[in-house]
Amino acid sequence: MMKVFLIIIFWLTNNKTMTISIPCPREDLTRREVELAAYELTKNRVLLSENGVPAAGLQARFPAHH
Repeated sequence: MMKVFLIIIFWLTNNKTMTISIPCPREDLTRREVELAAYELTKNRVLLSENGVPAAGLQARFPAHH
């Protein structure tokens, strides 16, 4: 059985990117829900890179099967 991941790529404030991978996302998760969650994470400065650079916005999101 393949495992499904939600891959979300964020722009950082230094113009680099950061990728997070969420295993087993809800099957009925909508694009809008992901976008709103990503917005809240960046607005509240929840995500930081290894070097402490904050995420600035959503670059891409997609499901992946492994």
